[in-house]
Formats: sequence, structure tokens, C-alpha cells
Amino acid sequence: MSVYLKRYAFKSLEIADTPQPNTGLIVVIPVFNEPDVLPALESLSKSDLPDVHTEVLIVINESEASDETIVQQNDLTARLIGKWIEKNTVNGISFHVARTTLPKKNAGVGLARKAGMDEAIRRFESIGNERGILLCFDADCTCSTSYLKSIYQEFKEKDLYGASINYEHETNGLNEIEREGIFQYELHLRYYVNALRSAGYPYAFHTVGSSMAVRADIYKKAGGMNKRKAGEDFHFLHKVIPYGNYSEIMSATVYPAARVSDRVPFGTGKAMNEWLSSDHKDIVSYHPDIFTYLKSLLQQIPKHYANNSIESDINTLPQVVRNYLHQESYAEIIQEINRQSSNPKTFLHRWFLWFNGLKALHFVHYLRDHEYPSIPVKEAASQLIEKEYACTLEELIRQYRNLDENFKADQISLKRLYSGFL
Repeated sequence: MSVYLKRYAFKSLEIADTPQPNTGLIVVIPVFNEPDVLPALESLSKSDLPDVHTEVLIVINESEASDETIVQQNDLTARLIGKWIEKNTVNGISFHVARTTLPKKNAGVGLARKAGMDEAIRRFESIGNERGILLCFDADCTCSTSYLKSIYQEFKEKDLYGASINYEHETNGLNEIEREGIFQYELHLRYYVNALRSAGYPYAFHTVGSSMAVRADIYKKAGGMNKRKAGEDFHFLHKVIPYGNYSEIMSATVYPAARVSDRVPFGTGKAMNEWLSSDHKDIVSYHPDIFTYLKSLLQQIPKHYANNSIESDINTLPQVVRNYLHQESYAEIIQEINRQSSNPKTFLHRWFLWFNGLKALHFVHYLRDHEYPSIPVKEAASQLIEKEYACTLEELIRQYRNLDENFKADQISLKRLYSGFL
């Protein structure tokens, strides 16, 4: 048993069936108070399969403080899934149900994912597979038929450590108002990532919990999934991405449901709830000029290497950026990074460990709060790609999906962004 499992893992889910010796993919699905999980399982069962065995771990969970109605729904869901598994045997893929009660303090999607992903690590270790692939999926999602096979192939062909999987919110069955809400929300997600890319930020990848994957050994190196009740995907992936060999897989697609929910303080369900209860006002997003300022900071990083007069360089930046850096005690941070860096490559690596995904978001929020208030997402997204604001929301979504489809991870690699420095 690895040090990770001994010291940091959630308790065993005690799945009776031992894994097949050639298991190479394990899909983890947290299930909490879900009345309709079968479409997700059916979608996975119809996916093209790789030449290794695939497991699906369904983690039915509840808090020790959950209402009896939730416990009863979980009981019903467990029986429903059990019957479905009995009737749906497919060679090459197996489905396993685990039931667990989570401590009240940490109960939520982060700990539920962690319980399943840690169990996947146990199963990979039991067959000696350190490079098995963990996929995160959700109970309200479906996927393209290429999902399992394509992800496995891309991990193997590109030697990936981790990946974000293409996603498109499901709109079938939605009325016109609901469609507009989910399109605006998805546009906000895609706009933010593409705005970071336009600024030259090297860790600009989508962080959607239902559409991410990581190799088992990297999962352990990154310290595993966190216990956050929301935003667990963002924080987890921004521990994985700096290890490198991270990409976006566009040959497979996850279709998250566009349903209303108040389970977490942000995310698709929360956004839809707010949209429907706000008289359908425009969803707002970050002003594009913020990312121009971010670019000015990122372009100056090489000047800060082995620099004993950092204040003079900081003073060439826009005032609001200087204010942010002073708030962060940037001069002292740079001195410490330089003390720990014997060459430009190490300096860049350490700089971006400091200015990680969360720090980049803090930078954006600081400029939003002090200089550039948010504007309607349709306006922001149009400005970023220099399109007329009059173009339709569906046209914008299509253009941003195309941007993501054509994106190559090498475009924002440190080696490419700082080729003259390294």
C-alpha cells in the first residue's frame, strides 16, 4: 500500500468484487439524492471501449446529518442501480455500487469524489497499475459514444498526466428562457478560460468536475482530491496542471444537465437557479481589459529573475496592477523565489506555483473590484474575439466552442510563452 493510501485516503468503500487484472480506466460517479441516475450509466455502457477493462464506481453518499428523506432516496437509488446492473452486463466494463456516510463537517461533493477516487487508487494498486486513469463523471451527465475509448487513447498516445474533457451543456427539453440561461453560463466559463489564454497564462484549462481525468500516480503526487463542498474541481486540477503533460481532450464530450440546484454555492445548478429567479437579467463576466493588464504582468516576469531592484520594474506597470502587487507583498515574494531558483526554468516554475489558478482568479477579482466592473457576458465575449455585440448568443457559443476545439496545449506552454527567456 502506498504512503498516500496509508496517510491521506478516505476509508475503504469495501467493494466485494476484485478488479480485473487489465483494468486501465475507472470512472467515479458521486451520487447524492439523485432520483434519475440511470441515463448516466446507460450512456457509459454504450460508450466505445478501450482495449483495457473499464470500471465504473458509483458512490452513493449522504451526510451523517442528512434528512431521512435523503437517506430513503439513496436507498431507492441503490436498489434501482443494483437491478440495472443485473440486467446490463457488457464485456469490458463493470459497474460497482458503494454506499458511504460522510462526516457532517466535510460532507459534500469534494469528499464524495475523494472517497471514490481513493477507492480507485486502491483498486489500481491491487493490480500493480500505477498509470491507470481516473475519470470524474456526474450522475446528471451523459457522454458521447467516443468517451471511454478516446480518453484512454489520448492518455496513452500523448503520455498525459491529466486532462480536461470537452463538455457541452445539455439543452434538450429546455424552454427558450432556460436555454438562454445555460448558454450564457457556459459562455462565461469558456470566455474566462480563453481570456486567460489571450493573456498568456499557462494554466488556462477548463475545470469542470464532471469532465476531468488524471493518471493514478499523478493523483497521489498532487495529494488527491480535496474535501471542499464546492469548487473541488478547480482546486484539484490546479494542483495537477503544474506537473505538466496536461491537455484538453476534444475527441470525447460530456453533456452536463442544465438543471436548477441549490446544493453548492456556485456551479451550473446555482447559476440556473439565479438566472430563473432574477427576471432573466444578463449574466455578467469579467471586463476584457483586465486580461490586457494580466498580460502586461506576465510579460514582465523574466525581468524579475535575479533582480535586486524589483520596485523599479513594478513601477512601470499600470497603477491598479501595482496596487495589487503591493497588497501581495510581491517584492518580498520575488526575493524568496529568486533565493530558491538557480536558473530561469526553476524561477518560472516557482513563480507560477505562487501565481496559480486561484491567485490568477484573485488578480482578476481585484481588478474587477477596483478598476473594471463586470459587464454582460455577451458583451465581454464579443469584445475578446472582436465580434459585433449584435451577434446572437448561440453564434457566440458556437465560436467559443470552436476556439476550444482548435486549442492546443502547447500554445500556452511555458517553453513557448517564454522561449527567449528559457
